[in-house]
Amino acid sequence: MIRITFIIILIASFVPLKGQSLLSKPIEVKEVTVTADKLPEQQVVGAKMTKLESNTLKSNLTKSLSELLADNSSIYIKSMGQGALATASFRGTASNHTQVLWNGVSINSPQLGSFDFSQIPIYFVDQASLTHGAAAQQEGSGALGGSINFSNDFTDERPYSVSLLAEGASNETYTGAGTIRSSIGRLKLSSRGYYQQSENNYRYLNKVYSKDPFYERRKNADYKQAGFMQEVYYKGKRNDQIKAIAWWQFDDRSLPQSTIVNVTATEKSKTSNVRMLISYNKAIDSHKFNLTTAYLASNMEYSRVMGDFVDTPTDNRNNSTIAKAEYSYLGWKRLSLNSQLTYRHDQVVSDNYQDGKKKRNTTSLKLFSTYRATNYLHFDAQTTAFLNDKDLSAIYNLSARYRIVPKYLTLKLSNGYNHRVPTLNDLYWNPGGNPELKSETGFSSDIGLTSNPQVGIFDMLFEATYYHMDINNWIMWIPKGNGAIWEPVNFNKVKSQGLEVDIKIKYSIANSNHAFSTNYGLAISTNNSGRDDYTQGKQLPYIPRHKWNLNYRVDYKDKAWFSYLISFTDKRFTSADESYQTNAYTTHNAEIGYNLKLPRGIKLNFSLRMDNIFNAYYESTQYYPMPLRMLWGRTVVSF
Repeated sequence: MIRITFIIILIASFVPLKGQSLLSKPIEVKEVTVTADKLPEQQVVGAKMTKLESNTLKSNLTKSLSELLADNSSIYIKSMGQGALATASFRGTASNHTQVLWNGVSINSPQLGSFDFSQIPIYFVDQASLTHGAAAQQEGSGALGGSINFSNDFTDERPYSVSLLAEGASNETYTGAGTIRSSIGRLKLSSRGYYQQSENNYRYLNKVYSKDPFYERRKNADYKQAGFMQEVYYKGKRNDQIKAIAWWQFDDRSLPQSTIVNVTATEKSKTSNVRMLISYNKAIDSHKFNLTTAYLASNMEYSRVMGDFVDTPTDNRNNSTIAKAEYSYLGWKRLSLNSQLTYRHDQVVSDNYQDGKKKRNTTSLKLFSTYRATNYLHFDAQTTAFLNDKDLSAIYNLSARYRIVPKYLTLKLSNGYNHRVPTLNDLYWNPGGNPELKSETGFSSDIGLTSNPQVGIFDMLFEATYYHMDINNWIMWIPKGNGAIWEPVNFNKVKSQGLEVDIKIKYSIANSNHAFSTNYGLAISTNNSGRDDYTQGKQLPYIPRHKWNLNYRVDYKDKAWFSYLISFTDKRFTSADESYQTNAYTTHNAEIGYNLKLPRGIKLNFSLRMDNIFNAYYESTQYYPMPLRMLWGRTVVSF
């Protein structure tokens, strides 16, 4: 009776705070830490966190991060086609409401605020996870929907190892990659490179030009992508570690036209990214220190040719410098304390800014504390103060986790307030930028239940989370005047609420291991600004109400495997008044593979994958058709 009364009081204390984030599996903090430079005591005990399985990463090495998230999470990815721009909608929010962290450093564009997930090959990702809701205050503000975290690590203890990959696919798509790793005492080195090119001339069903649909091939959609990453890890004798990473990524792609356009134009973009990071960790008894510095540089060139008319090419360059100091004290049995001071300098040089250059300086101080009241009840609190140039703001998140019946039932609660300043494009893009924009603010609350029982041979996880967000001053670009120029404006209020459900079941029979997982997302994101027009109460554009995935994988004797994926995405309205929409779609993918061990430690891996088995016609972005059935064949040799 006392336990039930406590649960009621705990829920009631969170409900009036206007928001609720959700819970994740009742795991120990160390098990869900995926950012190597993040100290484990920073993990939010009451937040929903999703960790992507290592098998999922290994079997999708040549896919982009956008494809991985679309197939394995409730996040909606808006894509313009294979190899083309792909952005994320997290919990019914906009693409620039999702923070992307690489080894604990935000790599969102200071110019756009959003992130192109098609430019991240899984080959450069060792660990990945999602933090849902306002708890994603990892570095900077702005993660109104959540954060996507990926990092690099070196766990191979062999003195020397080599891995080579070759893949061929439909539509003249070819991929090559290689990794060399070595361990010399306390020093570990890793070098990996990646290259993919495609004519990308896939077949699709044209439903626009005539009453009777007909098949044709995509034009001007070719792309090339290359990357190289160098990693250095050093473990000292006195509980100190150094990690240094340099990563170069390059994309050269043609931009296909919408199928509704009948004027031929050739558009191209070339994007290069340089990301460098050095991190130092030191532990002295109950004290932990971390120093991190990072440099991010991006350069995007855009050109367009229409017949005899050649547009003047435009150039956009972003540079960011980040310095971060972190201290944690773990000397108390039930209480841990953490502080983090971060400075970030962003500079954008763009042909589309009136004076060509804009800068932004951001300083933040974060305080985080976790309190273990009992073995069953944990609390945490975090607050961060920001100084964006001359504007001061603050955000917070409070959460709790109560293990009602250990392993069988855990309750999680989270409530937070977040804040996002307008991007530099929002303020200064010419024409259309609006220097008078207000910052977006919002309350978010989660409530969730998780269960992690083991019944016989079955290891199961069930998790359900309800979330509610009220976002004020939502920034949206709308047509101005005759529609030739678009400009950003603040909507008074947007409400986003929904449900996230995850189920995982693993079991072993004889010599086979089976894994079944499914996730479902309900996102109701509406304009509640009180505007007297047809957009009031309508679902925001390109946010599906329903999305779910179902995955099954079986491994036999560590020699062979088979996997099957079904993915459903609901219709998306493409106009603010719900007058236009793209249809719902379901795709089926399957993969089969075999591992062969040869003498002298040589291993061969063969796999064959088929995407969109039933040739479903679908559009992620209106009038940008996605590929029909595609076949992929891959060989990996390692020693």
